[in-house]
Parts: sequence; structure tokens; C-alpha cells
Amino acid sequence: MLKTLVPSRVAAHPLRAFARTLATPSVPSAPLGRDTTIEHNTISESNKLSKTLKKFWKTVGIENTDTHYELQLDGKPLRTPLGNKLAIPKERRQLAHLIQHEWASLASLTIQTHSLPLTSLASRAVDLETSAATGNSDNMSKVGKKEDIIEMLLRYLDTDTLLVFSPKHEFEGALREAQEEKYRPIIKEIEEMFGAELTYLDSDRDGLRGNVQPAETRDKAREWLLNLNYWDLVALEKVTLHAKSLICGILVLRAKSYVGKNVEPRTLEEIAQAATLEVIYQTEKWGEVEDTHDVDYQDIRRNINSAAILAFTERE
Repeated sequence: MLKTLVPSRVAAHPLRAFARTLATPSVPSAPLGRDTTIEHNTISESNKLSKTLKKFWKTVGIENTDTHYELQLDGKPLRTPLGNKLAIPKERRQLAHLIQHEWASLASLTIQTHSLPLTSLASRAVDLETSAATGNSDNMSKVGKKEDIIEMLLRYLDTDTLLVFSPKHEFEGALREAQEEKYRPIIKEIEEMFGAELTYLDSDRDGLRGNVQPAETRDKAREWLLNLNYWDLVALEKVTLHAKSLICGILVLRAKSYVGKNVEPRTLEEIAQAATLEVIYQTEKWGEVEDTHDVDYQDIRRNINSAAILAFTERE
């Protein structure tokens, strides 16, 4: 067992990373752009930590089993919101060690919800996978069902950040030129992957009307999403919600896992820039709003990188 010693004050406390996970909102009423499924959990272990500002463990360890790496605090299993052991598949060894580092490196007076992004994502993947495997309807109502999550994600394909092209007169045409240069190759790549055409909005041609993907495109995208394992699905969900782009989520999977491994992956920084291209031009023209643009800049990269780490698998 690997253990990392950290000085702390020990207190009796259940070893759950989060005590409850909110279910994925139902598709008809779920507002786009709001992340209620991953880090914004109520009555959570991380929330309790942020209130007490106290560590309740001395050591962080990893138990190496035949099939998984199990995270432990003081020799006891670290558990997910639904009470499952936080067990990381063998092909995601680096994830297990980075989660260990998350807990080992927490400073006693700086514990916040966002301090455990990898733990949060891995816990969601474990709970989704276990709930589906056991068919526990009560747990599935709390954490969500794969089919419902996919239908929610498909809604983002209609309003995808990378499928909206700005008017040519904005920013002296520079933004539209950058979108044409960066978005068109990505759109072509995703169309080839799905084997279906993506519709997009041209603000000069279409104005402010809504965008809806053809039924064939949605069916092909749905089929692709259904083939994802739960770990990749959670990574995709994370990026999609924060970038407001299903396409960006797909690009992260193609960059950091072996889903779509026959293509040349884009860097995570390239994906972050594609997701925030309009903001980049806004700040260049009007300046940066302190505690807004700078925070958003770091936040999108933190979430994309966390998702990429979750999705990464080692070659056998």
C-alpha cells in the first residue's frame, strides 16, 4: 500500500468524499449552462471540510487490488456519495495517484469544494457505473441514468459554442475570421466521426434564430455517446457543461483517451481557446474585468484538464 503522511488533527468523521450527489436534471426542464451534477453537491464531505477547516485524517493510501486502486484515509476506504469504495480501474493508474495527491496536499486552512476536482469526477463515475450495474433505481434517481445524461448532453449540440459564427462586422471581422479558421476543421472532423452533417448558425445569414440538428445527426451522436464507458461520459459531461460545447467535450476525449485514437489530437489549450474565442476578442478590445475574465480563464482550463485526466488511459 502506498501512503503519504501529512500532519493533521484527527477527528471522528465518515470517510466519504461527498455525502450526496444530485441527480441529473430531467431533460425538459434542465437549464443549459448550469452544472448541478458534478461538483455542486449539497451536504457533501467537501462542504463539511470547508466549514470546519480541519483535516480528519493522517495518512492517504492506495490499496492495490487485482482490478482496481482503492483510495484510503487512515487505512479505511474513501467512499463516494452513494457509499461505494472510491476504486479506480487499473488502466487509470495516474488518476489514482493524482487523487491521492489531492487529499495529501490539502492545507488545513484552505479546504474548499473545488480543492478536490478529481475526487468529485471519479466519485461520480463510480456511482454511475455501480448504480447501472446493480440496477438500483433509488441510487439511479440520485446520480442519474446514462440515457438521461446523454439526452441532456445532446441538447448542447444544437447551441454548441463551436457551431455559432459571429457577424463579419464585429471586431473588424477578426473574430469571424478566427472562427472560420479554427471551427471549420473541427466541424469537419466531428462530421466525419459521426458520419452525419452538423448544422450551424451564421449570424449574418440566420440572425438570432435557434439551431436544431437533423434527426440523423442526433441519432448518430446518440449512438456514439452510448458506446462511451462511464468514466469517459463523466469527463465529456464536465467539459460540455463548462464550455457549453459537446464538441469540446468530444475533443478532450480524442486528445486524452483512446476513444477516436486514430486522429491527431488537439492540445487542451487549443480546446480551451476554441471554447472561449469570443471572450478572447472581447478582452483584447475592451480589456479584462478583474475577478471575472481572469477567474473564467483559469476555471475553464481547470475543468478541461481535470476531465482530461479522468479520461486518460494507459496503453496496455
